[in-house]
Amino acid sequence: MELHTLDLGQFSTGSPAERAAIAQAFDGAFRSAGFCYLTGYEHLLPEATIDALRAQSTAFFALPAAEKEKSRVDGEIGYLGPGAENIAASAGAASAQPDLVESLNLPAYQEPPWHVSAAEAECPWRDEAWLPTAAFRAAAVAYFGGVNRVMMELYSLAELALELPPATLGAAFEHPGTLLRFAWYPPCNEGAEGGEGAEGAEGAEGSGERLRYGAHTDFDGFTILQRGEEQRGGLEVQLPSGEWAAVAAPPGTLTINIGDLLQRWTNDRWSSTRHRVARDMTPGRGRLSLVYFTGPHPDTVVECLPSPKCAPADGGAPRYAPITAYDHVLAKMHAATADGREAVSECFLDGGKN
Repeated sequence: MELHTLDLGQFSTGSPAERAAIAQAFDGAFRSAGFCYLTGYEHLLPEATIDALRAQSTAFFALPAAEKEKSRVDGEIGYLGPGAENIAASAGAASAQPDLVESLNLPAYQEPPWHVSAAEAECPWRDEAWLPTAAFRAAAVAYFGGVNRVMMELYSLAELALELPPATLGAAFEHPGTLLRFAWYPPCNEGAEGGEGAEGAEGAEGSGERLRYGAHTDFDGFTILQRGEEQRGGLEVQLPSGEWAAVAAPPGTLTINIGDLLQRWTNDRWSSTRHRVARDMTPGRGRLSLVYFTGPHPDTVVECLPSPKCAPADGGAPRYAPITAYDHVLAKMHAATADGREAVSECFLDGGKN
């Protein structure tokens, strides 16, 4: 699938005409595919910072299961082992088998709210005892600072793309609610419990196809995805025809997509596109993704943005009633834990209510 490629460095330093052209392409990307590639981000998130975190993450997932379990917190944050997730349930169509993925999840929802301009100094999880090692901690905190700088530039770009006054969106992200996720998809010849021959979640619509991560849409605002080298059997997005198309991971790019909250905020101008992670049948090859889910402060009231591009075409009411970011994400998380695990992590609840 061909996606728009946008140069964030050119947006940051370009002329008004260059910035406007990038904003127009940005708007077009999310009106169509719901995904784009991002280049030119190194002034905000250096490649060396990405490489360091990928190395530390790879080392973590290579540890024995008992060692990784030391980073388990509550079934929502910290380490989640293979079989702990069924992401397709969040879209109302749970897979018959759980997802073949391990993850380490670091949420930043705690109060008092951290400030994005001091992300590294105020990182809410930086002192947690359950983080794997000091080296992992240092690499993750450095990445957290850089990816937050990318996040804020994306929301500045979104404001220009939607013809919004400056800081219309950015103000809601000065004290955001975010989740940094490390996702490891084991080689497909490794079972959910480390045995041989097991496969991942079933494909959509009862096709019988096996997946590493089921079909779903993301919950929140922009998702910033770093996937490393290009490889087969990875991210796929659903086309309007219902068919699935592979999305490559070109070197030196981030993959950006939006979640349901941002689609709601734009009154469906921008698309939160269903996607999934397919199998790579290359023997012995796993897959590591660094995923940053960005959302506003949980108390933010999300309603149709004051943009002429988002206004109802017929002059009627917006398609969605106002909702807080907390209530929106909470509903999605409950759906994703439809197997009976309805507890949402304590840190998320505190972040929404205190």
